[in-house]
Amino acid sequence: MSIFDSTPAQESNAAPGALRVVMFVFCLALFIGGFYLMSVAFEHASGILFGAAMLLCGLAYIIPTTLMSNLD
Repeated sequence: MSIFDSTPAQESNAAPGALRVVMFVFCLALFIGGFYLMSVAFEHASGILFGAAMLLCGLAYIIPTTLMSNLD
């Protein structure tokens, strides 16, 4: 916004806050889903399911620490 511009500047504070809440819920769902998949993997003695569960839990950690920190 310049000195001669009479239109108010748009605030963009609502979107990053809402995005953080959505990403928190998404990552929490990935983390809990990973633990559930681990329990299913133990029941069926499947290493592939356990590996997929570890991948889900890893993504639940990586997304907020690497991707979301770049949005600041």
